[in-house]
Amino acid sequence: MATFDFRECTVLVVDDTQMIRILMTRHLKQAGFKHVLEATNGQEGLDQLSGHKVDLVLLDVNMPVLDGYATLEKIKSDERWRDVSVIMVTAVDKIESVAKCIQFGAEDYMPKLFNPLLLQARIVGALEKQFLRKRVIELEEKLKQL
Repeated sequence: MATFDFRECTVLVVDDTQMIRILMTRHLKQAGFKHVLEATNGQEGLDQLSGHKVDLVLLDVNMPVLDGYATLEKIKSDERWRDVSVIMVTAVDKIESVAKCIQFGAEDYMPKLFNPLLLQARIVGALEKQFLRKRVIELEEKLKQL
């Protein structure tokens, strides 16, 4: 039976603000994550997704080149990445923005002035749900073969 170890998951931090990327990466590594990637905008984030197996994306909304909304849409509409969990971490706190991100397929939405423990809990929770969804699909496939 497969087991879940969040420390082996790969997290991609996509934010145009260097200090936010540094803080998130530091918090993730302190929490035990071994694989953390960074990107400065949505297009770089998509390039990272193309080159690596990413389990979860922490995605800002307001960025140059390709903003978070367009990036989220591309992630969720691409067969290769649609199962990747996305948590929006942004300074935009309007309820319309939150709703739009959830409609586009974001797993969660957090303010940029995040509490590290809450961020970690939400990341691990999203990764556990992703693992369990994959496990259910595997078990359904096995049942079909019986």
